[in-house]
Amino acid sequence: MKHIHINLKVKKEIRVKTRMVCIVIALLFTELLAVAQETATSMAPSSPNGGDRDALRGNGNKNYVPLWLSKKELGNSLIFQTAGNVGIGTTSPQATLDVDGVVNASGSFNLRGSAFAFGSYATENAFLGFAGNTTMTGGENTAIGAQALFSNTTGGANTASGVSALQYNSTGNYNTASGGYALFNNTTGGYNTASGVSALQFNTTGNYNTASGDSALAYNTTGGENTASGYAALASNTGNYNTASGYSALAVNTTGNSNTALGYLAGSTTSGSFTTGSNNTFVGANANPGTLTSLSYATAIGAGAVVSQSNALVLGGPLGSGANVSVGIGTATPTNVFTIAQTAGQAISDGWATYSSRRWKTNIQPLHNALGMVEQLRGVSYNLKDSGKHEIGVIAEEVGEVVPEVVSYEENGKDARGVDYSRLTALLIEATKEQQALIHEQQAQIARLTLQVKTIQATLKANGRSRSAVRTAKAEATTVRQ
Repeated sequence: MKHIHINLKVKKEIRVKTRMVCIVIALLFTELLAVAQETATSMAPSSPNGGDRDALRGNGNKNYVPLWLSKKELGNSLIFQTAGNVGIGTTSPQATLDVDGVVNASGSFNLRGSAFAFGSYATENAFLGFAGNTTMTGGENTAIGAQALFSNTTGGANTASGVSALQYNSTGNYNTASGGYALFNNTTGGYNTASGVSALQFNTTGNYNTASGDSALAYNTTGGENTASGYAALASNTGNYNTASGYSALAVNTTGNSNTALGYLAGSTTSGSFTTGSNNTFVGANANPGTLTSLSYATAIGAGAVVSQSNALVLGGPLGSGANVSVGIGTATPTNVFTIAQTAGQAISDGWATYSSRRWKTNIQPLHNALGMVEQLRGVSYNLKDSGKHEIGVIAEEVGEVVPEVVSYEENGKDARGVDYSRLTALLIEATKEQQALIHEQQAQIARLTLQVKTIQATLKANGRSRSAVRTAKAEATTVRQ
């Protein structure tokens, strides 16, 4: 019984202590709840009139950022958030920030801390893609591309499109650069136009240049009023007033002035050393000055035409290539190396020389029976059918029957085309010599007969013959001469 009494006492004490622990826990929980409520209240937005949170009301929708509609009422703003994207004016944003409408900024739009798009309506400057700078005072500039017009200060009316286009321009005006590094080093030069990667890349102070093509006028620095169109055209130029159109046309010209080259590699020498010539013209693919470094007032026209002398004009393809050129005046189908149409008019010259050196001839033979051939020729007068002009000359077909060497024929080999009147001179020379030989022979014969007559007369006179006999002797001598 004593043992049972002790156990009951212990159990009673345990129940009392357990009740006290529960009371303490309850008090602690109540205190924690109060603290939590106070913290939540302090973190919640307060109402405009300073009232407690229970006074707020609203009808906002899910995912909208709330908007104060009045002092105590919240509603939907234009900002919507879903799946980590925020939309302004749209409930289906497709990017981290998606704006349906116009975006306005008083400064610039930055990308990772750098100005990406900015400008000024007042100064008419506009820059996009990390182009330009915010300190320039020049106006009417437009730049697109990283570092484009990056160093500009007071330069105005410039347009740059491409990475580093007009990057170092500072005060130059009215420049247009399109292409990576176009007009890259230009500083004060103005009125230049460059289109193509590295076009006018190293231009600094040159003005009024136009370059179109990769590396066109790339190394021009101070040269002005040049025009280059084509890859590397005038690439090394520093001279003035040059025009080059075509792949690498005048590519190695440096200080030469007033040159014109048109065509693939036109004005580029076989040795790549033509650098200083001026006032030259090259027209045609590979038209060039050969291996010379400098020429003046030289012109080569035609694919592969080569002029290797100043103050000279060369027409035609490369020497020895077989691409000889026929030149026509007044005709679209020149049949000879140089053809002037019948109705084109009369040519005039101080002289005309024909290649005739012994160095270029073999099997040289004298002409025989030249006088006889001349006697077979006929000089005539006639009127031209086309113009009615009255002329004198020969008939080519008739001459061809006697002296075929001086007559040219159509492709069919039958119809005569023309006569080389100059070569008839050789025939006339020999005919004249033959005639002179006959005349000399006749003169000698007359001299002999005259001597014979004188001898006869003297003999008759010495023998006392009558005058009638002497007259008879004279008559006989005259008959012999005839």
